[in-house]
Amino acid sequence: MTKTKRTVLTILSLIGLALAIELCVVYYNANFAQDAKPSICAINDMMDCDGVAKTSYSQFLGVPLSLWGVCLYLFFLFMTFVDKIQNIKFLGFLKVFKNPLSYIFCIGSLSFVISMILGGISVFKINAICIFCFMTYFIDLLIAITAKTKGISIAEEIKISFNDFIEAIKIRKYAYWFSLIVILGISILTYTTVSNIFSPQIRKQIELKRTFNLSGIKTDKNRLGDAAALIQIDEYMDYNCGGCFLAQVYLHRIVSEFENVSVVQHNLPLDAECNANIKDGGGHKNSCLKARYALAAAKQNKYWQMGQALFVEPNLEKEKDIIEAARLIDIDVKKLKEDANSEEIKNELKESISNADAKGVTGTPTLFIGVKQMVGVGTYPEFMQAIINQGGIRKSENEGK
Repeated sequence: MTKTKRTVLTILSLIGLALAIELCVVYYNANFAQDAKPSICAINDMMDCDGVAKTSYSQFLGVPLSLWGVCLYLFFLFMTFVDKIQNIKFLGFLKVFKNPLSYIFCIGSLSFVISMILGGISVFKINAICIFCFMTYFIDLLIAITAKTKGISIAEEIKISFNDFIEAIKIRKYAYWFSLIVILGISILTYTTVSNIFSPQIRKQIELKRTFNLSGIKTDKNRLGDAAALIQIDEYMDYNCGGCFLAQVYLHRIVSEFENVSVVQHNLPLDAECNANIKDGGGHKNSCLKARYALAAAKQNKYWQMGQALFVEPNLEKEKDIIEAARLIDIDVKKLKEDANSEEIKNELKESISNADAKGVTGTPTLFIGVKQMVGVGTYPEFMQAIINQGGIRKSENEGK
């Protein structure tokens, strides 16, 4: 390896390592440090490292991509100096690495290809990009280009790396250590994948599915259950209302346990921003904003999923926080934001509030079960009995599944 190549690879690897470490900090602050300030690369809705770090796409096999990056650049640094390191006493076994530049080229090229896939997910799926992440993508490319041996084709570089690997594991002591490392690696990745210890996003998605099971339940905008159901429950609710969260859990369970029951949910945010009945500055702050996002999600038939995300993430103080919560579900967040701020959705929310006023509803949750009105919720057995008292109700085949 020439001195120039070693110098360039060292510089690029150190820059990549510094970026990867910074991204680890960003990941930690975004997911585990509630009081952390926004990172320097959280510039706006589109260029938002924090937002990307909060999605399930920011980790692989339960390990943050930033931590994978740290390992990657340490590997590059190690391979850059392995010919020097192997001359140290007791480290002669490292001579098994015969063509380090080929290894760097192959891994660097593979990393760049994976990076382009991640970049596409970031732009077209998450609708936000991480500037530091994109910087590492191009560093991977530069490292691969620098390590490329002149006069040797890409296929030959791959062949050299593969043959070196096969020759190494044919030696018993190397095969032993390689097997040990593989077993250890699989054990660690199995633990991180199953426990989701580094993946609060995945844990929240699991919590969503456990708390609000939509499996086998029909949904149509703000209706939960079959429109032809014998009994319709009309619920007036607010996303900042603790009782409404409990009612939401009950209603999901009711629809899954009983046939001929459906729920139509009406937004009644107790927030002065859009509800004239609430005095200025009073009520539930940001309830109107949350309601608009729920109604906007209905245009993508994700009303109930959006509502679930809003309940699971109660401390949503800004529109940006609501957008990040929306990334917990499979939804086009760009369209969601446009719809939530449209006059159509604002007028739809006004109509929902007017409808509540016409029925004399002043608090949440208020439910109409047939002709019976309920304000607040008690225990689930009490709530269930109120449904049964309407008559004509029978257990659903979905119960217990």
